[in-house]
Parts: sequence; C-alpha cells; structure tokens
Amino acid sequence: MISSIRLLPVWFLVVQCYNVTDYNIHGSITNGWEFVLDLFRENFVQEKELGAAISVYHNGRSVVDLRGGWYDESKTKPYDDNSLQLVFSTTKGIVAAAAALCVQQGLLDYSELVTKYWPEYGQNGKENTTVADILSHRAALPYVDSPIDQYANWTAMIHTLEQEKPLWIPGTTHGYHAVTYGWLAGELVRRVDRKKRSFGQFIKDEIVNPLQIEFYIGLPSEIQYRVSPVVPHPDVKNMLNQTMKDLFQIWNDPRIHQAEIPAAIGLSNAKSIARIYASLIGNLEEGIGHQLLSEEMMKLATKSNTPLNEIDLVLQYYSSFAMGFHRYDRVLPKFGPGVFGHHGAGGSIGFAAPSKNLTFAYVLNRIGTDTATIIDPRIESILARIAVHINDQT
Repeated sequence: MISSIRLLPVWFLVVQCYNVTDYNIHGSITNGWEFVLDLFRENFVQEKELGAAISVYHNGRSVVDLRGGWYDESKTKPYDDNSLQLVFSTTKGIVAAAAALCVQQGLLDYSELVTKYWPEYGQNGKENTTVADILSHRAALPYVDSPIDQYANWTAMIHTLEQEKPLWIPGTTHGYHAVTYGWLAGELVRRVDRKKRSFGQFIKDEIVNPLQIEFYIGLPSEIQYRVSPVVPHPDVKNMLNQTMKDLFQIWNDPRIHQAEIPAAIGLSNAKSIARIYASLIGNLEEGIGHQLLSEEMMKLATKSNTPLNEIDLVLQYYSSFAMGFHRYDRVLPKFGPGVFGHHGAGGSIGFAAPSKNLTFAYVLNRIGTDTATIIDPRIESILARIAVHINDQT
C-alpha cells in the first residue's frame, strides 16, 4: 500500500512509500509511468528481490527512479538512494564509453593496431591485434591464470596479458572476455590519456563528474560502508558448492571493490547508469552535463563488429558486440534498431534504445540464478510493458 502520494506539476508524480508493507519502495515517477512501480513492487511481493533499484530516462528526462527492499539479509536497513551496488559486467558498457571518448578526441582509432599505442602488447602472436579486436572480444585472451589476489595489481595484470599467447588468431572470431576485457581496454585508455591518470580516475573526471553521478572503478575506502552486499537467492543458497560460496565472499571483499577491475567490479546505482546512457544519446533536460559522444561517434561505437550468426566461442551461444557495447537488437526487438548497452552477472543491466530516446538501468543485490537468458526474468515483464508504453506514444 502506498502511504503517501504528493502531486507536483501535472507532468510529474512523486510516489513516496514509507512503511514496511510497501517494501521500502520510494523514489519518483512521471505521470503515465506508474505501471513500473506496480511491476517493480511485484518482484518484492513474490520475494524475487531483496534490495533493488530501477531507473528510466525518456527524451533526456528521468521518468522512473525507484529503489526498494533491504540493504542486506538482516533486513534492518533499507535499500535507499545512498546504497551502492556491485554491477559486475554492466561496468563494461562504461569502459566502452571511455574508449569511445578517446576515439572522439583523436587519441585512439578502432582500426589501428594495438601496438601503435601499447608496443609491449605485440608478443606471442598478438602483433596484428587491433583496437577493435580488443573492444569486441576478438582479442583471443578470454582467460587469465593469475590468482584472484593479483587482480588488484594493475601493473601485474598488464604484464601478464602482454606475455600471454592468444587462444585463436586474433580478429578471426569472438569469445567473451569476462575479466580480461577491462584491463585490455583500460590500458589502451591509460596509454593515450594525456594526463596519465589511472583508469578509475579517467572515468571519474571524464564521465562521473560532468554528469554529477556515482560510478566507481576503484571504490574509495571511506564509502565502503554504503555498498550493499550481493547474496544468493534463498532457494539455492543451501545448494551452492564451496567454490560458489567463496565467490560471494570475493565479490563482497572490500579489497576487490577498491581495486581497479574494469570488466567486472563497478559500483554504482540505477539512476547513474541510466543517466550515463541518456548522455550518450542526447542532452539531459535536467541541465546536468551534455551529450558525451556525438551522433557520428555513437554510430561508430555501437556498430556491430560480430558477423551475423557467429557463435561466441566462450559462451557457446550467439552474441553481438560493437566497440565494447553489447548489441541487443535480437534480444529487445520491440525497442527498435541499434539498442546497445551491457548486462552483468546476477541481473543488473544498463542500455539505450536510441530510436525511442530511452535508457534503462536495473541493479540488485540478490543474485539471479538463471544464466540461460541475457535479460534477467525479473525485468522481462517490466521491459515488455515499457516497450508497449513507448510504442503506443509513437
């Protein structure tokens, strides 16, 4: 039950929920988008969520910004607008935006050899790897044997990748680079950055600060307390083997959060991610920041570099990558052509539908167990209704 509804000007409806029976859901909704609240709340009613947040931008304006549930399994603290969430590979979309900024500034060229910017990379069969190969998961370095503890050491990981032999001829096919993608793409950005910043600092200076958002690759230790821990669904918790239990401990380890692991360890919230994508496809009506990438640059950055029907060697199913962005044309056809973004393990996602001038983000702390679908089942019904709503308006 909604405890209070406060009407602002006719185009804006703010919904505020305060009591426990409403699952702590609070935030804002523009008139006409109330159905998102109903569907979001249903995820808590059915105990699919512990804590989560959802954000939608349309025509450069925030139309949905909701969060609800609990910060952790103790259920003593609400999941609120101060909560930060590990979003796993959703981070890759932000890395792609950083690389595109460098291309737009003339510092990088997708078609150039990596060795033009990073000479040490040209070893052991990697000499002809292009920037596009790295960004579209065609670099043939999908795995790394380094121990997890070494992931926090950027220099060590870069040296390891320089020495690695590719698993196939780079550029000939693609295979998902789950963790290595971040260091490979991130090092390219670092190599061409005139200010010689760390990758996390580059993200902060070039994307986060101009948009007045929060997205951390390398979390400051003083705000670690705000990070909502990821947890498995209760239905499968007792079925996890020790390896899976250890993974949850690693994912919640402050040392991992504070390291720069750009492929998988980004910490943010739904509104920040949706705002980033909104800034990629247009100006924000809120007057915060400006369009980060030109229309011409976006076409280049989001054009698929995956041949039609090419099967991912690692994931063993069809996937399509542009310059770091996932292409969702087959997955989300009702949102029009050119849908791009990235999703992460457990259910988080951020994407833009340029033809609809819409962006969407969802983050959560209860890790999903359905790995057979790209779009988490918890948001399928929400996206289906949003697609109908948007298409009815056009």
